[in-house]
Amino acid sequence: MPVVQANGLDIHYRIDGDGPETLLLINGVGDDLDGWGLQRDELAAAGLRVVTFDNRGCGSSSHPPGPYTSRQMAEDASALARALDLAPLHLCGVSMGGCIAQEYAAACPDDLLSLVLASTYAVPDPLTRAAFDSWALVAQAAGMRVMMQQQAPWVFSTDFYSAQPGRLAEFLAEMDRTTQPAASFAAQIAALTTHDCESRLGLITMPTLVLASADDIIIKPELSRRLFNGLPRASWQLLPGGHAAFLEDPPCWNAAVLAFIDQHRLYRSAQDAR
Repeated sequence: MPVVQANGLDIHYRIDGDGPETLLLINGVGDDLDGWGLQRDELAAAGLRVVTFDNRGCGSSSHPPGPYTSRQMAEDASALARALDLAPLHLCGVSMGGCIAQEYAAACPDDLLSLVLASTYAVPDPLTRAAFDSWALVAQAAGMRVMMQQQAPWVFSTDFYSAQPGRLAEFLAEMDRTTQPAASFAAQIAALTTHDCESRLGLITMPTLVLASADDIIIKPELSRRLFNGLPRASWQLLPGGHAAFLEDPPCWNAAVLAFIDQHRLYRSAQDAR
């Protein structure tokens, strides 16, 4: 897959679909662009050009020394968008990706047709910050394989553990194969723990969907609700599942994202126009 030089980095990216409008997806901590494997085909089939990429510190993109900030990583995303001439675009970020997406939207509102912020916050509360700090400590002290094993109960719901043990085992095996260095993981965690866009939410003026998950124990729905309350043009939706709801129930998550984007497309099919 191709690499583009942007914001002083090599950024590894992928494009699926050839629709007239672009959806740029931004990963959460530790995930490379393959983390969107349960989204890209369905979103592209809906007539979108779906662009995914490896954030700094992950996958085949550059791994500069950390710590990173959400604003710095937003500059990476906007530089990629400029290099590939993607704007105007729809933007969606999950967890850390949602923090990055807020910074992108606040800095470059004219780039965006719509914004989806999933399982994320404007600023972490003390417990959430402490939990993410503990992830970085585990990664650096015990290694990434141990980190991924202890991360799973935080990101998958009780119902998913009970009802889909086979799929859970597949995800755990995939997580166990991570190649991300502990130092890069900790550098990304810093972008989560230091993120604070609360005083600048008024700059995010495009239509925005805030998605939360009912059983999310790492970024609780009330934190996402606080984000929603600060946005000028936001909609709210609560989905079933845990923090990784987009993996637990992709059809439900994808449908929510597509239904929102469909309200804000520039180009509609002839059938829609009728």
